[in-house]
Amino acid sequence: MKANRALPAAHRVALSATVLFLLSTVAVAAPDVPPYETGNYQGTPWVSGGAGVGSRDAMLEKFKDDYNLKLEFAVADGNYLGDIQVTINRPGGGTVVSALSEGPWFMVRLPPGTYDVQASGYERTFMRTVTVPESGLETVIFNQWTKEGIAARTPGSSY
Repeated sequence: MKANRALPAAHRVALSATVLFLLSTVAVAAPDVPPYETGNYQGTPWVSGGAGVGSRDAMLEKFKDDYNLKLEFAVADGNYLGDIQVTINRPGGGTVVSALSEGPWFMVRLPPGTYDVQASGYERTFMRTVTVPESGLETVIFNQWTKEGIAARTPGSSY
């Protein structure tokens, strides 16, 4: 004769409740990692991120009123890019910001004025002259990269 090894209903409920409790404490104990990276270059604050809609929403919500220049990096037909080296210079020289944007958005707080912005990645460099406003958020989109160019410089499966 085989023994019935099924757990009684009360034990199944207690076990399920214990498992749910343990899972919830693990989720609560996990560190709250922001979906962006902050930094500064010689006292000029910047933030990089935007890999995913949630990250972009979080960046805008938190930083839109404190930063006045947002750079976006993308392939010509729309896919966002990260790992872009950003260099911002005053006209005639003098680097104001030099940082790696790991995400496709890069936000920075600069004094109002005109700057030369350089975005470099995937063996290409693009330049723009940008006027940063006293208030508000100026957005500049760098989208001259091509899928073919990225695929040729990215190991692994095709872009």
